[in-house]
Amino acid sequence: MNIFNREMSANLKAFIIWSISLSLLFLTASSEYSVFADNPTVADALNDPTLLVFFKALGVDEIDIMSPQGYLSIMSFYIYLPLSIYGALIGSGIVSKEERDKTAEYVFTLPVNRKKVLFSKLLVALFYSLAITLWVILFCYWAFGRISSSDNFAPFMVNLGFGVFLTQLVFLSIGLFLSSVLRQYKKSGAVTLGILITTFMISMLTQITDKVDFLKYFTPFQYFNVNDMLSGTFRIEFIILTVIIVFGCISGMFYFYNKRDLYI
Repeated sequence: MNIFNREMSANLKAFIIWSISLSLLFLTASSEYSVFADNPTVADALNDPTLLVFFKALGVDEIDIMSPQGYLSIMSFYIYLPLSIYGALIGSGIVSKEERDKTAEYVFTLPVNRKKVLFSKLLVALFYSLAITLWVILFCYWAFGRISSSDNFAPFMVNLGFGVFLTQLVFLSIGLFLSSVLRQYKKSGAVTLGILITTFMISMLTQITDKVDFLKYFTPFQYFNVNDMLSGTFRIEFIILTVIIVFGCISGMFYFYNKRDLYI
């Protein structure tokens, strides 16, 4: 049995559903943007103090939201969070599903060792994570670029694609690690999502006040935030942190899963 092809087929349906859902979301958002693009009346309304507090929590309070990259920066919440959730779910589910579906005994008694099975699953998870990021970025580039464009829009979309994918990789690797360590396979997805939501709330908190600026190192959502992507800034300390987390979690997955007893 080709484990890679099996996993590609098993995860294709979820990929299509997520892709279509996010495409519809951003198609709707681009339609809304087309209504008030270059409309000064709407621009004045968006300077309402209440909205500015909300924009500050998202880290986009000093961005020209009348430009396509500015408006998409506000919508970046709907890019970072869903794609990180997708990565977390595929990471935690692609390994633990063998125990959930009662197929672990069959799969792991094939004439291949556990490491080869895990490696195939890892490749599939990386493929679909990269594929959905590319799809969303390209779709957003088309949806918003057809309405209004600027010289900075294309570079911003490239930077955003890298930033989102690296953020997604962090939660993907955490999901893979937890599904390999936790004895109760049902908990891996819930714990991974719990970590994701907690770090997202911390990210919003760091945008509101500078007093907790140190917490940025504990939330992957701040490693490649939309403000840095607009300016094309990739901070070396956050790149190093990302590499450490991803490499450490994936290494831990291979080490611990190879030693654990499977729930059959």
